[in-house]
Amino acid sequence: MLAKVSHDLADPHAAMLQTRTAVLCAEQAGHPGLQAWLRGMQSLVAYWAGRYAEAVRYADAGREHATEAGGTTAVWLPANAARAYAALGNAEQAKAAITEAEQAWSRVRPDDLDAMGGICTFNQPRTLYYAADALAWLPDQATEAEDYASQAVTAYADPHDPAWAFGDQAGSHADLAIARIAGRDLDAATDAIAPVLELPAEQRINGIVHSVRRVHQAVTRAGLTADARDLVDGIEHFTHTPANALPR
Repeated sequence: MLAKVSHDLADPHAAMLQTRTAVLCAEQAGHPGLQAWLRGMQSLVAYWAGRYAEAVRYADAGREHATEAGGTTAVWLPANAARAYAALGNAEQAKAAITEAEQAWSRVRPDDLDAMGGICTFNQPRTLYYAADALAWLPDQATEAEDYASQAVTAYADPHDPAWAFGDQAGSHADLAIARIAGRDLDAATDAIAPVLELPAEQRINGIVHSVRRVHQAVTRAGLTADARDLVDGIEHFTHTPANALPR
């Protein structure tokens, strides 16, 4: 839990130190589910820190433990790998990892971590979001990215749903905006990202800020900056005050 907080506050060094300590504890306890989950957390931290090859390695390192445990981490690990492969520009591996994650659902046997819920479990909406997040890196996969992102946005529409998470909801909206920018539909992209830009500063955690910056980068790469001045200004205003900049 400390590692997740450190990650949210954009301190990957502390997050990795805390997960390494937790991995040792999980090994001593002989708990394969926790060992797999912690590799997933390390993969997540590495991904958002821009260390994509490292994110793949951590995801791979947890697979044997995940298979033994049988829980939903067996879905999370290839989903993590998919995003990292896509960020590295490896479309073939990214799509294969998405397929692996989707197929892993048929073999899931919920374990004690799944029973805890929250970030200790992986659910169907997150599967959709991670697939969208991966495909949003790949310009020639914009149609598929938009499809997954639209499904994820719908899945996260109800804040009272036990599977709801504001960070994943925001990421889904950002991925939808990126896909629409690839289709050069600025109005639809602005509509997609608008709910995210309304989040208060205390909810502007690391992953959300990075997701919003990816929207900015997509606008720039598409050569649409001049036509999207209000959107760009809104993004820059949003990222100016992330959660880790607030008084503690």
